Amino acid sequence: MARNRAMMRYMDAMLTAEVPIGNVSEWCRVNGVDRRTFYRHRDRIRAEGRWRPRSTRPKTTPHATPEPVVAEIVRLREALAPENGADPIRDRLLDMAVERDWAGRGW
Repeated sequence: MARNRAMMRYMDAMLTAEVPIGNVSEWCRVNGVDRRTFYRHRDRIRAEGRWRPRSTRPKTTPHATPEPVVAEIVRLREALAPENGADPIRDRLLDMAVERDWAGRGW
């Protein structure tokens, strides 16, 4: 893995410095780099000036627990101490969901 990272840094440095590579297929074969990876790096370096790793974090999390529910869980953990385990919190959240009609909000 360390060799692979080192090779990627070497390739990115070459591409950033615009070192001419005559036969891309041969260079990739000799250096153990997939041609698609080479071209992907080259295109991004040309567009952005250098290679920067991008976040793999999703832009949205549609199945995340809604913020009001998270806030209520945190509040209940403090209010139900020392019985602030999952079961008492779940029971209270179920009661609150009915009282506040959380099901009708599309969460």
